[in-house]
Amino acid sequence: MAKKTTQTGTRAIRAIFETARRQLEEEKPINSPDPNEPRNGIRAGQWPGAPHDALPPDCPVHVIGRDAGGTVWVRTATGHMRAIEKWDMPTMLDLFAPDVNYLFWAWPAFGKKKTVGEDGTVQEELRVVRVEKDKVAACLINAASRRPDFDPQTQHRGRGGWQDKTGRFVWHSGNWMWSVNGTTLERARPGEHEGFLYTRQPTTIEPWDAPIKQEESPALRILEDLRSWKWERPYLDPVLCLGWIATAIMGGALKARPIVFTGGGAGVGKSTLHELLRNVLEGAVFAAVDTTAAGIYQRVKHDALPILVDELENKPGSTKAQSVIELARVAYTGGDIARGGADHEGTTFRMHNSFLFSAINPPPMTEADKSRMAILNLSRLDTADGVGRKMSVAIETDGRMLLRQIMDGWTDFSGRLLQDWWDTLQKQGLDSRAIDTYGTLLAAAELLVGPAELEDIGLPVTDQTKLGEIIAAATALERGERLDNWHKCVNRLLDSTIEAWRDGVKPTVGGVIDQVERDNLALEFAKERLQLVNLSIRNKGDPGDGFCLAVPNDGPVLQKLFADTEWQRGGWFGALKQAPNNVVLRNEGNKQKLKINGSTKHCLLIDMSAFAAYVDKEGR
Repeated sequence: MAKKTTQTGTRAIRAIFETARRQLEEEKPINSPDPNEPRNGIRAGQWPGAPHDALPPDCPVHVIGRDAGGTVWVRTATGHMRAIEKWDMPTMLDLFAPDVNYLFWAWPAFGKKKTVGEDGTVQEELRVVRVEKDKVAACLINAASRRPDFDPQTQHRGRGGWQDKTGRFVWHSGNWMWSVNGTTLERARPGEHEGFLYTRQPTTIEPWDAPIKQEESPALRILEDLRSWKWERPYLDPVLCLGWIATAIMGGALKARPIVFTGGGAGVGKSTLHELLRNVLEGAVFAAVDTTAAGIYQRVKHDALPILVDELENKPGSTKAQSVIELARVAYTGGDIARGGADHEGTTFRMHNSFLFSAINPPPMTEADKSRMAILNLSRLDTADGVGRKMSVAIETDGRMLLRQIMDGWTDFSGRLLQDWWDTLQKQGLDSRAIDTYGTLLAAAELLVGPAELEDIGLPVTDQTKLGEIIAAATALERGERLDNWHKCVNRLLDSTIEAWRDGVKPTVGGVIDQVERDNLALEFAKERLQLVNLSIRNKGDPGDGFCLAVPNDGPVLQKLFADTEWQRGGWFGALKQAPNNVVLRNEGNKQKLKINGSTKHCLLIDMSAFAAYVDKEGR
């Protein structure tokens, strides 16, 4: 297969030249006039509203507002966000630098200065000698009180991709806010926009200065590289991985940010895959090995940049990996992470990041985790492929070109492509979470390389029915492992051992029910056994179609059975109520009252016949 090439020639040269021109423009020196000289005809300290009834004209410091605790927040002259903790001179210099003379001009304290003329006469004139700090504080506090309250945790947006209220894609590169108007790339300094604050931060990648067509996209070459790994589903997994690169750049603009987990033993190329992804996203990704949740959110803060974590292994006695996955689960739809601090002050982090993990032995994951993931399995590479392999990545340009491609194609992606993939997958019975995961990744990949390239790999985009069938079949095993909460709770009950049975045999709850259903155990003996774990059973047809397992909301053995699970301390009762009405019966009046170990209990009734039919229908 011939190597794909990216944009070259005159258009690429023009884009490179425009980038260089812009960088030179940004390096122009900043003018800070002498505070004794008038600014726009206004002498020092004599502006309308001085010293604190209003902000001075063209004030380089923008007052954002006050938080619930009364702290004043501002955007400094350099565009950085600051909470003013002290009203001293170093703080004020930090706010107004590099135009510190503005501070002296706006709130001057005067002193007499002697000058000697050419004729030897001595004259005295008033000159600005220092800053009236109290007047600066009064002015900024007064301005903040006129502004709406500000929550820095929810209203501040960091670097990465975002969507404004008009649906337009916006990229925050640190120094600039970027958007596309038609085919024209536009930029503006970070500031307040539609109720959110964007502030200056360390620079990440900036979009390519020329539009990128699909046939000249670096995504074609990247996809070719990705296909050289030995994927479990070679017609699908490299496409999903490419889609993740696109969604990683989209970040906070997405409704759902799919998580990708790559697994496989030693020698499958997981670390090399991470190297490829890091290089493509160079300057716009947080990459770590065996990290912690705290390490991630303390570094990410308000950014919507992607996160790569290698070697997220299942380690005995450690829950570190699960905490990292929990972070990714929250970031999937953009949630808040609340953490306490040493000073007893809580801190909230809002996550809008795309995660990709790798491990030889993945850590335990809940159904909520797995439902947000595309799990991509790798096999060992042949020796010839795995030794000394070279990846065709242009670190300086690939990420910028993909970013520009996403910006130009955002309207088509967020409208047509996402809807097309939603319709295709919904017709095959995929639930909304699975569509949000797989559909978003596939739509993003199609945005980058187009339908013809997907056809060449083996995804028949032109035949939506066949395409949906292929995706549904390829993901059936993963989706089949994702049980509803109530279903897992029932399974826990049925798998539980009856420890105290007097003849030395320790049957399971499900085993007892199976014996009753096979007429191998009389109903009264089944009740006797089940009461040892605070359960009971009702006869077939009374009231369910089959035998009904009766589950109360308390009982010491049940408490022990569910200890250290998400259904502990009576939580199983609420979980079972989430089941379909015909599976878990809860409106049967007195038939739900059963005597267990001499005490009358109000129980939920699990119709075992209806449960078996549900399992057969769902293929679970």
